[in-house]
Amino acid sequence: GDGSYFPGAGWTGQPLLVNWPEKTRKAMGFEPEFADKDLVEVLYPVFDGNVYRIDLETGKQTKPPMVTGCGFKGTGSVDPRGYPLLYAGQGLDDMDADEDTKDCPFRYRIFDLIQNEEVSGWSGDDEVRPRKDWGAFDSSALVNAATDTLIEPGENGLIYKVKLNTKFDAKAKTVSVDPKLTKLEYKTTISGKFGIESSAVAYRNLMFASDNDGNLICWDATTMQVVWARDVGDDSDASMVLEETPEGVFLYHGNTLDDRGHAGDDNFTYLRKLNALTGEVVWEYQVPTVASYPNNGGLLATPVLGEGEISDLVIFNVSRTTEPLLCVFNKCLGDYGGELLALDRKTGKAAWTRALEFWSWSSPVVFTGKDGHSYGVFADASGTLHLFDPNTGEDYSTVSLGKNVEASPAIYNDMIVVASYDKKIFGIKIS
Repeated sequence: GDGSYFPGAGWTGQPLLVNWPEKTRKAMGFEPEFADKDLVEVLYPVFDGNVYRIDLETGKQTKPPMVTGCGFKGTGSVDPRGYPLLYAGQGLDDMDADEDTKDCPFRYRIFDLIQNEEVSGWSGDDEVRPRKDWGAFDSSALVNAATDTLIEPGENGLIYKVKLNTKFDAKAKTVSVDPKLTKLEYKTTISGKFGIESSAVAYRNLMFASDNDGNLICWDATTMQVVWARDVGDDSDASMVLEETPEGVFLYHGNTLDDRGHAGDDNFTYLRKLNALTGEVVWEYQVPTVASYPNNGGLLATPVLGEGEISDLVIFNVSRTTEPLLCVFNKCLGDYGGELLALDRKTGKAAWTRALEFWSWSSPVVFTGKDGHSYGVFADASGTLHLFDPNTGEDYSTVSLGKNVEASPAIYNDMIVVASYDKKIFGIKIS
């Protein structure tokens, strides 16, 4: 909103790029320009309260934006069955600069992409929530196609398991849901703030997420019971990645510098590989981090597992590892820096590290080029999008997107899509 702190799109803010099945595309009732096209559609919920719908190839709007009037801060989810349904949680409760007026009650929203409007959802101000002062939904939902079930952790301290009761009739051009909610409230010896901002990671019936208190929890999605919990030392916001190998199932995780920054006695971000079935730490790597408020330093970006020629690496993007050169009366010369680094997945030792001039919350994305080589992209607080070599961390090329890019880019074939604080959505071609 006008005069607000959050313009454009921000953390985590990754667009969804969807190549629709033909029957779904025809059911959605696009104009002829798109109705007969093998359409890849960009679905993008952003800060201004709109969900934009864009043709990936041309940048033209495929349908008018879906208007909610309330800001989205996380990344949406599209139904994995090819159904015309979008799931997106509201991350902000205020749309203007007046902090005394909260004009957007927190809500998780389900959108019918045929009618082009919200058709269902539930409130973040849940009566049984353990966290009473905040009810945002930053997590990206996971939908199990086989069971018609959605999982969504909330910042109100609850984990929601939702039987969707979905009905989709492509010929009749109708889709509907009738959500039935089951709620998990977990509590450990360190629970106090509550609230999950990371998205859930799934392995068979087990699910994993980390929270604002420093809990990393594993729960059974079938029984909705906690299996194990581990104290990871501080607030953890970035979503984990999971790896299944002949040696076992593993999680890659990192925390932020939040509560420890106030105390000042442990100014490190801990990057860890953990056994997903037991919570046991396999290895740990420390990155010196600067305490900064109100926005924490540390790992806010989801790590990425390498493939092909970099299949032995996991790449992390850690923010605020160095301070501005000089700050006087809240005005600073320079900005907080960061560190991009690749660790060996078996040993946890650094294959390479790269100091970043500007901090970054944008999750790196790795892809394979037509030449068979691996490439990576990430964005930073200066508004720069980097195309880099994941073997070394060095840039091949950069492009300016105007202002801070907290959002994570998404890639489809040779197109990158991401939005910045410059209030623009960009389509960037890779060649």
